[in-house]
Amino acid sequence: MSYLDELEKLLRERGVAPEWIRATTDDLAAFMAEGGTDPEEEFGPVAEFADDLTGEGCGTGSATGPGTETLVWGADAFESPARMNEMGAQGWEVDRVDPRGRFVSHRGEHPQTWEYRQESALGSRERARTADRLASEGWEPCGHYFVFAYFKRARAALVGPRAELTERPEPARKRFFWSLPGLAVTAIALVVGVTGLFGLAQTLRAGDTADRVATLSGALAGAATGVAAMTLVFWLLFKLFAKVRNR
Repeated sequence: MSYLDELEKLLRERGVAPEWIRATTDDLAAFMAEGGTDPEEEFGPVAEFADDLTGEGCGTGSATGPGTETLVWGADAFESPARMNEMGAQGWEVDRVDPRGRFVSHRGEHPQTWEYRQESALGSRERARTADRLASEGWEPCGHYFVFAYFKRARAALVGPRAELTERPEPARKRFFWSLPGLAVTAIALVVGVTGLFGLAQTLRAGDTADRVATLSGALAGAATGVAAMTLVFWLLFKLFAKVRNR
């Protein structure tokens, strides 16, 4: 039996809704297909992973108990911290971040408020160091995506019974939230990409076969060099940013 088959079986035994199981296993299958990773190495032993997904054994309540609601939503990196804390104030607990960067959350029958923070962490070792640094303040990991790690903390640990909600506010109908910086970065990336492709197409159309081959080869070599240079610059800038932000 494969890892996902075993996970699906364990989730069914824990009473998880079939729709949620199907969506979760589909996301995990796509993630593993893209990355070619070993699921046990990436997610840990299947039984423990099933416990993490359902909230069992972690002291934060079950994600599948009576009266439990589930919510999957997303936001760009600039907007995530504010939106996570807004959702946390409504009683939504983030269980994990799925392969698409969406926050998989639940709200129990007797919800309480949650706090969240987004940290810059490049790689598993940096995430582990960040988790160790924040553990003394009551923060626990609740997922990661790209170069960001996410942490949650129950407000009850700070204010006691006042963290319990007497009402269950309805979440916004939107399921993805953009910030102005996020829209600007996305727009610039699209403009640069489209402009580059248009210029390459015009050059290829104007030349003969030999010129086209030479142009295409040069473009591919230039693109590879540019990507490598941008990756290096991004990595250096990110390390500097993370060092300043996380100190």
